[in-house]
Amino acid sequence: MNIRISILLIVLVVSGVWGRNGDGGYAGAFLRMAYGARAQALGDAYSAIPEGAISGMYNPALLPHLPHRQLALAYGYLPLDRRTSFVGFAMPLQPHRDESGQLMKAGFSLAWLRAGVNNIDGRDMSGNSIGTFSNSEDAFYFSFAMAPVSMFSVGLSAKVLYNRMPNMTNDDAALTSRGFGIDIGAYLTPINNFALGVVLRDNNSKYTWNTDKVWERGTSTTYKFPRVLRVAASYRVPKWLLLTAELEDSKEQNPRFHAGAEFNYQEIGSLQLGLDDLRPCFGLGFGAYLFNRRTTLNYAYVFADEGPGADHLFTWCFDF
Repeated sequence: MNIRISILLIVLVVSGVWGRNGDGGYAGAFLRMAYGARAQALGDAYSAIPEGAISGMYNPALLPHLPHRQLALAYGYLPLDRRTSFVGFAMPLQPHRDESGQLMKAGFSLAWLRAGVNNIDGRDMSGNSIGTFSNSEDAFYFSFAMAPVSMFSVGLSAKVLYNRMPNMTNDDAALTSRGFGIDIGAYLTPINNFALGVVLRDNNSKYTWNTDKVWERGTSTTYKFPRVLRVAASYRVPKWLLLTAELEDSKEQNPRFHAGAEFNYQEIGSLQLGLDDLRPCFGLGFGAYLFNRRTTLNYAYVFADEGPGADHLFTWCFDF
């Protein structure tokens, strides 16, 4: 593969096919998206909601407050042949008493996130087609949190990052990059049914690319992920209403606002309405018991925003 083709493809993929609104030029854009259907339908405002296996990805400090163990599977279909998927398991740990006799709660989660795009139209500098290409990014989360007091908890997520672009080197092998990052979060419930969450994401997250196998004078280049601060609040009216809002900010990107509302009807179903940085979201949830275990299916629809089409996300959760 000649140098002109290699440069064109690397710029196309690494510059951020996942980004939008002018923020796609930064690495790790797939981690700044919603993955679960319910979270997306709530406008991607989930850092103060301790419910479900996806909580550890949004804010690890939520984990001690989960009501039960959960396994979650998610899939997202996005325009431009993009796909997202999520597999996660989370559980609260049994409390024990510390030296002062206070109950200590904890929780942990494991998760695998993947984003992929196919049918990238490859062309050389003369505009001639050279076939189609693909790219995939993975993040493996390991999260743990403790609640020293019932109303406050802190948590940490360590994540291993992997980016792969097949058929990019001179011998048509894959060009890959690996990285490591940390998320730090806190969660506070000062009064009943009201909660605050804060999380600092992507501390030290980065990709390092070595292109010595792509062209003769290859180099090593590092792309840092933007470090993102998210501050959230949620309020619940028991049994029928959940309100949530979240502010996202970083030095590299424009501030974003997320908000959502969920209306529940007993344990049968729910309706979510959200606003994800000016993108309207809509979602539905259906619950039932399967083999005496609670299972929930959620769907989210995100309206197009200066793009070629809408996003569709599905999540299937199992409580046990």
